[in-house]
Amino acid sequence: MKRIALLLCFGAAAAALYPATAGAARFSGVVVAKQTHRHSLVIASRSGAVRTVRTARRIRVGSRVVVNARVLHDGTFAATRIGVRGRALHARIHAVVVRRVRGGKLVSAGHSVFRIRTGITTASLSDHHGDQPGDEVDETVTIAPNGELDEDNEQEVGHADLVELEGSFVSLVGSTLTIKTEDGPTIGVVVPAGFTLPTFTVGQRLELKVSVSGTTFTLVKVTSEDDDDQGDDNQGDDDSGGGDD
Repeated sequence: MKRIALLLCFGAAAAALYPATAGAARFSGVVVAKQTHRHSLVIASRSGAVRTVRTARRIRVGSRVVVNARVLHDGTFAATRIGVRGRALHARIHAVVVRRVRGGKLVSAGHSVFRIRTGITTASLSDHHGDQPGDEVDETVTIAPNGELDEDNEQEVGHADLVELEGSFVSLVGSTLTIKTEDGPTIGVVVPAGFTLPTFTVGQRLELKVSVSGTTFTLVKVTSEDDDDQGDDNQGDDDSGGGDD
């Protein structure tokens, strides 16, 4: 009996240290981007933290959601359940600036790259002194009816020497690897001498870690996204309940 009691105590202690829910997560937020080709939603929490959630669900940008998910090896999440709890008109996003584009900028957050509109035109890009690659920013945005994000306010809070990028492989010409983001703009990355790349096919989804020097990105690490990491959630209502904020 004493041995059994000791085993039970050990089992209880182990369960406390290694719970059955290890690797599971539950969080809420607002959908701020949708990446159809990647089968992903980009979700910003109230604090501005951003997560990429793999799911086959079709949920509109601006939806307030509660997510149950498992954590994937690349830092993204595979949804096991998503519940929609209404709509939001605004969101907060903590991100790193990738580059400026016509009418806005690309930012990286939560293992995704997406666009925020700022109204900056191509002609004024060279005269605009903010939004340098690698700048860490806190953004407040308004979510337009068409799902685009309009910048309300930006506060620069730091600078990152390393940035995470993702997109589909376009080409490797000389020492420049080019990827295309979900929104369309391309990003060129310098492959340093001696860096051995595997063979990629056009359209293959890649995740890159790059160093930043001025407006130049230099490759540090590249991996191919695993299509098997798509979430399997098929529950909940897409746009039911709740109201706008």
